[in-house]
Amino acid sequence: MHHIDIVGLGPGSPGQITLETLALLKDASPNFFRTKIHPVMDFIENEAISYQSFDCYYEQEGSFEAVYDQIVTTLIETAKTTEKLVYAVPGNPLFGEKTVEKLIVAAKAAGINYRIYPGVSFVDVTLNSLEEDPINGLKIMDAFDCVKNPPDPRIGALITQVYDQHMASELKLQLMEMYDPEKKVVLLINSGIPEAEKSLEICLYELDRVEDINHLTSLYIPATNEAYQGFQGTIEMMKALRADEGCSWDRSQTHESLRNYLLEESYEVLEAIDNQDWDNLAEELGDVLFQIVFHAEIASEAGRFNINQVIGGINEKMIRRHPHVFIDKASFNPEQVETNWDAIKRMEKGESGEVQESPGLAAEMKKIPKALPALMEAYKVQKKAAKVGFDWQEPTAALEKIDEEALELRAALRENKPEQVEEELGDLLFSVVNVSRLLKLQPEMVLRKATEKFIGRFEKMEKVASQEKKSLSDYTFEQLDEAWNRSKGL
Repeated sequence: MHHIDIVGLGPGSPGQITLETLALLKDASPNFFRTKIHPVMDFIENEAISYQSFDCYYEQEGSFEAVYDQIVTTLIETAKTTEKLVYAVPGNPLFGEKTVEKLIVAAKAAGINYRIYPGVSFVDVTLNSLEEDPINGLKIMDAFDCVKNPPDPRIGALITQVYDQHMASELKLQLMEMYDPEKKVVLLINSGIPEAEKSLEICLYELDRVEDINHLTSLYIPATNEAYQGFQGTIEMMKALRADEGCSWDRSQTHESLRNYLLEESYEVLEAIDNQDWDNLAEELGDVLFQIVFHAEIASEAGRFNINQVIGGINEKMIRRHPHVFIDKASFNPEQVETNWDAIKRMEKGESGEVQESPGLAAEMKKIPKALPALMEAYKVQKKAAKVGFDWQEPTAALEKIDEEALELRAALRENKPEQVEEELGDLLFSVVNVSRLLKLQPEMVLRKATEKFIGRFEKMEKVASQEKKSLSDYTFEQLDEAWNRSKGL
């Protein structure tokens, strides 16, 4: 029966090789080492242990993934022609060793037996140097993964693969987005190698200034013991505010009572964007996030859903609606993205994937939230109608519709019919929204800018009146109109 023994060589010292592993390396079976760049290799050669390394693949292949695949392919093909072989890797075989992960899958597929022998990992010797007990909380991660999966400041983090100063610099910039640059961290170099290991306590901002960094370097970031750190801290803060001993105002809030706060905070985000006030934007986005956490906590207390379900739901939805990104990248067609999005939305809601006739489209229009500002609702309704071709070809044609609606409004005013005046005024506004949409402008934003411009000019009128030692109420309409034109000139 074909068989592979998978063993670990420990992190550095020959004394960390287990007796079991040493016996396997000394028997008659062929030995394959992922790399001979390891501190125990002098000991291996002194013991007259024969082996073949895969270091040549690192020079031949263009990526680590290709190297790992080539190693696994060679091991499987060799195992098919021999009764038994040994595959040795640094550290512990099941700790951060991609080739072992891939080898297990390949061996199962090929019907080859295997056995994994535990070894001392770099984590064991690192924690020994730190004199830390991982049961108190420790997250172990690769430096490459810090962007996608940043550490939780409330838990100690051990970051591996800080293999050179360039990586240290990249890592420092990422970590300083969530930690104080002067936070004390520990750089661990050559852990487990007698007389070569170093443990340096430095400030985070000094990380890339250490010249001794090599491929056996890790970084330890102690837990931040301050309360309410990170997103999880925000959730815990909300629970504290809603607790019996928390804040009476926060405890009394409901989904309904918070509606206006969510709306106000959202508009403050838009204002910060309009003003390009990026520092304020960060604060306003935090206010919106807090409102979301608030609603999720209220729902959780009522047994409806919790914040994890909110996050899980949006993650699943975005993956589902972006198959060209997360499922089949080869099928990406920019022109079909919006069409696919709408089709997937209909499928999610149990509707037909076929093009809907007007009754179905009208139903979609009715689902547009009534809490939206009227201009935004009109914009979304028109956008849905445009999907079936009910739309002007270009803005000029829609502009003529404004003239038509203005004439109808004038006629209603002459006839003094209040209900008809209201209707025609609504038609005029709806037509203006249409022109805005065809110009690819958000009518809400356009009107907001016009209002801001009006306020600015009005302020200039007040300054002119003040210089004349008058109030605007002292002027006739004709004088006010003249002052308005002067403010435009200013």
